[in-house]
Amino acid sequence: MLEKLSKMCVRQAMIDVAGSPPGYGEQPRWLTAVAKQIGTSYRTARSLWLGEIDDPDHWAAKAVKREAAIAKAKREAAELAKQFENLAGKLNAKHQDIYSADVAALLDAARVIRGLDRT
Repeated sequence: MLEKLSKMCVRQAMIDVAGSPPGYGEQPRWLTAVAKQIGTSYRTARSLWLGEIDDPDHWAAKAVKREAAIAKAKREAAELAKQFENLAGKLNAKHQDIYSADVAALLDAARVIRGLDRT
């Protein structure tokens, strides 16, 4: 059971890095893209995906989990920036003269978040 749990954890991290699971027939291209993102070879990525590398302390497993955390943080930052922009648009549409400072602050925060997202 523990082996299955650790395999699924690495698989889920690989899906998080790629953004979506591989579709039917595209696993080789998908694994190649994941390997490039984490800085490993295709064979290492395939071994992680198939559970041949089952050591959670393996350097490649750690790299996948680290890149997955970074990818997840970037997606969350982009979603937060979008929420800020939507809120600023609603405030600007309803009460343009009252909330102009708040709208400017929200838009600036969204720009800062997007700027950090790109680095």
